[in-house]
Amino acid sequence: MAEAIGRAHGVALDALSRALWMAHAAGEMTDGEATTLAEAIAARRKPAGGQGTQPAPLPRKPVQRPPVRSVAVERRRRLAASGPMPPALAARFTTGELAALRIIADEHQARGSCALCIDAIAARAGVSRTTAQNAIRQAVRLGMMERQERRRPGMSSLTNLLRIVDREWLAWLSRGSKGGGLKKPSTTDTKVSLGGGQGKAVTASAVKSGWLQRDSASTSRRRHSKN
Repeated sequence: MAEAIGRAHGVALDALSRALWMAHAAGEMTDGEATTLAEAIAARRKPAGGQGTQPAPLPRKPVQRPPVRSVAVERRRRLAASGPMPPALAARFTTGELAALRIIADEHQARGSCALCIDAIAARAGVSRTTAQNAIRQAVRLGMMERQERRRPGMSSLTNLLRIVDREWLAWLSRGSKGGGLKKPSTTDTKVSLGGGQGKAVTASAVKSGWLQRDSASTSRRRHSKN
């Protein structure tokens, strides 16, 4: 066995080690002989430098970080403040979790379910993968959302399907376009202030209809009559 150990490498050393301790258990060699052979096997497993071999580290998934942190923070706050769900339900989630659930709610309204991967949800919401996962896990635990796994034997699984099932949440989303539900913030100011100290404001539609021009003409006539 000592000669076999001197010639063996890799898997062969593992087989010799098992045979060694089986022989020792059967009483075919003494404790000293078994120890000497075990040390020889350990020595054969070491590289020339004398350092013991270590298993190669598993590849780690790169940490997802936003390009500009301040922009991501502003995005998650804006999404959370847009009213993705009724206040009584929203109180159970953090700001970051609400932002992630807003992304899921948008997908649910548009397609009937959310099939985005965790990375996509997190990136759109400006949060980390862990925050997005926590939001989904909490919503599922509270019975507000259903998660359907799509496994494929022998192939990589498809992304999970997320569906909102809470009646109060669904009613809130359905009222979004009618007021009282989920709202998208407007970034355009459609009001125009009239001059002359009138303190009057009109909408863009009024300007297009010609109302602004008629009002300005009547104001001019009043000024001429006073003079």
